[in-house]
Amino acid sequence: MKKIKTAAAAVMLGILLSGCASGKAGTFPSGQSAVYISREGGIYTALVEHYDPSDTGYSAEELRAMADREAAAYNSGHGGQEGREPVAVAECAMADGTATIVHQYATAEDLCRFTQISQDTSNHPRQLRLTTNSVYLTEEDGEEGWTDARKNRAVTLGTVRKKHDLPLIVVTGPVTIQTEGRILYYSGAVTLKDEYTAWVADGEGYIVFR
Repeated sequence: MKKIKTAAAAVMLGILLSGCASGKAGTFPSGQSAVYISREGGIYTALVEHYDPSDTGYSAEELRAMADREAAAYNSGHGGQEGREPVAVAECAMADGTATIVHQYATAEDLCRFTQISQDTSNHPRQLRLTTNSVYLTEEDGEEGWTDARKNRAVTLGTVRKKHDLPLIVVTGPVTIQTEGRILYYSGAVTLKDEYTAWVADGEGYIVFR
Protein backbone atom coordinates (compact mmCIF):
# COMPACT_ATOMS: atom_id res chain seq x y z
CA MET A 1 0.00 0.00 0.00
CA LYS A 2 1.40 3.35 -0.94
CA LYS A 3 2.30 6.05 1.56
CA ILE A 4 0.12 9.15 1.31
CA LYS A 5 0.18 12.67 2.65
CA THR A 6 -2.83 13.46 4.82
CA ALA A 7 -3.71 12.60 8.41
CA ALA A 8 -4.83 9.11 9.33
CA ALA A 9 -8.54 8.37 9.61
CA ALA A 10 -10.11 5.16 10.94
CA VAL A 11 -13.04 3.47 9.22
CA MET A 12 -14.88 0.61 10.88
CA LEU A 13 -15.28 -2.46 8.68
CA GLY A 14 -18.98 -3.07 8.16
CA ILE A 15 -18.82 -6.18 6.02
CA LEU A 16 -21.61 -8.54 7.08
CA LEU A 17 -20.11 -11.97 6.75
CA SER A 18 -20.40 -13.57 10.17
CA GLY A 19 -23.91 -14.36 11.26
CA CYS A 20 -25.33 -14.40 7.73
CA ALA A 21 -25.92 -18.12 7.90
CA SER A 22 -26.83 -20.49 10.66
CA GLY A 23 -24.02 -21.98 12.71
CA LYS A 24 -20.85 -20.64 14.22
CA ALA A 25 -18.80 -18.42 11.92
CA GLY A 26 -15.27 -17.08 11.87
CA THR A 27 -14.49 -13.36 12.11
CA PHE A 28 -13.47 -11.64 8.90
CA PRO A 29 -11.25 -9.79 8.39
CA SER A 30 -9.23 -11.33 11.19
CA GLY A 31 -6.12 -9.14 11.13
CA GLN A 32 -4.31 -11.13 8.45
CA SER A 33 -4.20 -11.17 4.67
CA ALA A 34 -6.39 -14.00 3.45
CA VAL A 35 -8.86 -15.23 0.84
CA TYR A 36 -12.27 -15.60 2.48
CA ILE A 37 -14.99 -17.97 1.25
CA SER A 38 -18.52 -17.77 2.64
CA ARG A 39 -20.94 -20.67 2.95
CA GLU A 40 -22.96 -19.30 0.04
CA GLY A 41 -19.90 -19.06 -2.21
CA GLY A 42 -19.07 -15.39 -1.64
CA ILE A 43 -15.45 -14.64 -2.47
CA TYR A 44 -13.44 -11.94 -0.68
CA THR A 45 -9.86 -10.99 0.05
CA ALA A 46 -8.43 -9.00 2.93
CA LEU A 47 -5.12 -7.25 2.35
CA VAL A 48 -3.66 -6.28 5.72
CA GLU A 49 -0.52 -4.22 6.23
CA HIS A 50 0.95 -2.39 9.20
CA TYR A 51 2.17 1.19 9.53
CA ASP A 52 3.54 3.49 12.23
CA PRO A 53 0.45 5.11 13.81
CA SER A 54 2.53 8.14 14.80
CA ASP A 55 3.20 8.85 11.12
CA THR A 56 0.57 11.29 9.84
CA GLY A 57 1.31 10.51 6.20
CA TYR A 58 -1.51 7.99 5.87
CA SER A 59 -5.17 8.53 4.99
CA ALA A 60 -8.07 6.08 4.82
CA GLU A 61 -9.74 8.25 2.20
CA GLU A 62 -6.76 8.13 -0.16
CA LEU A 63 -6.29 4.44 0.55
CA ARG A 64 -9.89 3.91 -0.56
CA ALA A 65 -9.34 6.05 -3.66
CA MET A 66 -6.32 3.94 -4.61
CA ALA A 67 -8.29 0.71 -4.13
CA ASP A 68 -11.20 2.07 -6.17
CA ARG A 69 -8.87 3.01 -9.02
CA GLU A 70 -7.35 -0.46 -9.17
CA ALA A 71 -10.80 -2.11 -9.16
CA ALA A 72 -12.11 0.26 -11.82
CA ALA A 73 -9.10 -0.40 -14.06
CA TYR A 74 -9.71 -4.15 -13.82
CA ASN A 75 -13.46 -3.87 -14.33
CA SER A 76 -13.03 -1.75 -17.45
CA GLY A 77 -11.43 -4.72 -19.18
CA HIS A 78 -13.68 -7.49 -17.84
CA GLY A 79 -17.43 -7.69 -18.27
CA GLY A 80 -19.62 -8.27 -15.23
CA GLN A 81 -22.50 -10.71 -14.82
CA GLU A 82 -26.02 -9.22 -14.80
CA GLY A 83 -24.66 -5.80 -13.92
CA ARG A 84 -22.44 -7.06 -11.11
CA GLU A 85 -18.90 -5.71 -11.08
CA PRO A 86 -16.18 -8.37 -11.32
CA VAL A 87 -14.27 -6.68 -8.46
CA ALA A 88 -15.69 -4.36 -5.82
CA VAL A 89 -14.06 -2.61 -2.87
CA ALA A 90 -16.14 -3.76 0.10
CA GLU A 91 -14.35 -1.77 2.81
CA CYS A 92 -11.16 0.11 3.68
CA ALA A 93 -9.97 0.85 7.20
CA MET A 94 -6.98 2.35 8.97
CA ALA A 95 -6.76 2.09 12.74
CA ASP A 96 -4.14 1.43 15.42
CA GLY A 97 -1.33 0.91 12.93
CA THR A 98 -3.21 -1.55 10.71
CA ALA A 99 -4.50 -0.80 7.21
CA THR A 100 -7.01 -3.17 5.63
CA ILE A 101 -8.61 -3.37 2.19
CA VAL A 102 -11.41 -5.88 1.58
CA HIS A 103 -12.35 -6.77 -2.00
CA GLN A 104 -15.32 -8.81 -3.16
CA TYR A 105 -15.22 -10.83 -6.41
CA ALA A 106 -17.89 -12.03 -8.81
CA THR A 107 -15.95 -15.21 -9.61
CA ALA A 108 -12.87 -17.12 -8.50
CA GLU A 109 -11.30 -16.32 -11.87
CA ASP A 110 -11.69 -12.61 -11.17
CA LEU A 111 -9.84 -13.01 -7.88
CA CYS A 112 -6.94 -14.84 -9.51
CA ARG A 113 -6.65 -12.32 -12.36
CA PHE A 114 -7.07 -9.20 -10.24
CA THR A 115 -4.52 -10.15 -7.59
CA GLN A 116 -2.03 -10.90 -10.33
CA ILE A 117 -2.08 -7.29 -11.57
CA SER A 118 -2.91 -5.36 -8.39
CA GLN A 119 -0.76 -4.47 -5.38
CA ASP A 120 -2.16 -7.47 -3.52
CA THR A 121 0.59 -10.08 -3.78
CA SER A 122 -0.47 -11.90 -0.59
CA ASN A 123 -3.77 -13.29 -1.89
CA HIS A 124 -2.84 -14.61 -5.31
CA PRO A 125 -3.68 -18.29 -5.73
CA ARG A 126 -2.68 -19.71 -9.09
CA GLN A 127 -6.04 -21.48 -9.32
CA LEU A 128 -9.21 -21.43 -7.22
CA ARG A 129 -12.40 -23.44 -7.61
CA LEU A 130 -15.53 -23.51 -5.45
CA THR A 131 -17.65 -26.63 -5.57
CA THR A 132 -19.04 -29.26 -3.17
CA ASN A 133 -17.74 -32.55 -1.90
CA SER A 134 -20.57 -34.51 -3.54
CA VAL A 135 -20.07 -32.85 -6.95
CA TYR A 136 -16.28 -32.84 -7.17
CA LEU A 137 -15.09 -35.91 -5.28
CA THR A 138 -15.58 -39.37 -6.74
CA GLU A 139 -14.49 -42.85 -5.71
CA GLU A 140 -11.79 -42.66 -8.36
CA ASP A 141 -10.02 -39.95 -6.32
CA GLY A 142 -8.69 -42.66 -4.02
CA GLU A 143 -8.79 -43.28 -0.30
CA GLU A 144 -5.56 -41.68 0.89
CA GLY A 145 -4.51 -38.29 2.18
CA TRP A 146 -7.56 -36.82 3.94
CA THR A 147 -7.43 -35.46 7.51
CA ASP A 148 -10.33 -34.83 9.88
CA ALA A 149 -9.58 -31.30 11.11
CA ARG A 150 -11.62 -31.70 14.29
CA LYS A 151 -9.97 -34.93 15.42
CA ASN A 152 -6.57 -34.43 13.72
CA ARG A 153 -6.54 -37.92 12.29
CA ALA A 154 -6.59 -39.56 8.89
CA VAL A 155 -9.95 -40.46 7.36
CA THR A 156 -11.06 -42.16 4.16
CA LEU A 157 -12.52 -40.47 1.13
CA GLY A 158 -15.75 -42.25 1.93
CA THR A 159 -15.97 -40.36 5.21
CA VAL A 160 -15.39 -37.04 3.44
CA ARG A 161 -18.11 -37.85 0.88
CA LYS A 162 -20.60 -39.22 3.40
CA LYS A 163 -22.42 -35.95 4.07
CA HIS A 164 -23.45 -34.40 0.78
CA ASP A 165 -23.22 -30.83 -0.50
CA LEU A 166 -20.58 -29.51 1.88
CA PRO A 167 -18.61 -26.56 0.43
CA LEU A 168 -15.29 -27.66 -1.08
CA ILE A 169 -12.43 -25.33 -2.01
CA VAL A 170 -9.88 -26.58 -4.52
CA VAL A 171 -6.93 -24.20 -4.57
CA THR A 172 -3.37 -24.02 -5.79
CA GLY A 173 -1.23 -21.92 -3.46
CA PRO A 174 0.69 -20.42 -1.88
CA VAL A 175 -2.17 -18.61 -0.14
CA THR A 176 -4.03 -18.34 3.17
CA ILE A 177 -7.65 -19.48 2.99
CA GLN A 178 -10.26 -18.53 5.61
CA THR A 179 -13.73 -20.09 5.61
CA GLU A 180 -16.97 -18.80 7.10
CA GLY A 181 -17.76 -22.17 8.63
CA ARG A 182 -15.51 -24.55 10.51
CA ILE A 183 -13.08 -26.60 8.42
CA LEU A 184 -14.04 -30.28 8.58
CA TYR A 185 -11.58 -32.06 6.27
CA TYR A 186 -8.51 -31.18 4.25
CA SER A 187 -6.04 -32.82 1.91
CA GLY A 188 -2.99 -31.97 -0.17
CA ALA A 189 -0.68 -29.01 0.47
CA VAL A 190 -2.73 -27.76 3.44
CA THR A 191 -1.62 -26.83 6.96
CA LEU A 192 -4.39 -25.93 9.39
CA LYS A 193 -3.76 -22.66 11.28
CA ASP A 194 -7.01 -22.64 13.26
CA GLU A 195 -10.51 -24.07 12.87
CA TYR A 196 -11.38 -21.53 10.13
CA THR A 197 -8.00 -20.84 8.51
CA ALA A 198 -5.56 -22.91 6.46
CA TRP A 199 -2.28 -22.24 4.75
CA VAL A 200 -2.03 -23.80 1.30
CA ALA A 201 1.61 -24.18 0.30
CA ASP A 202 3.00 -24.18 -3.22
CA GLY A 203 0.77 -26.97 -4.46
CA GLU A 204 -2.86 -28.08 -4.65
CA GLY A 205 -5.04 -28.23 -1.56
CA TYR A 206 -8.59 -29.36 -0.79
CA ILE A 207 -10.65 -27.85 2.03
CA VAL A 208 -14.13 -29.01 3.06
CA PHE A 209 -16.02 -26.84 5.54
CA ARG A 210 -19.45 -26.64 7.12
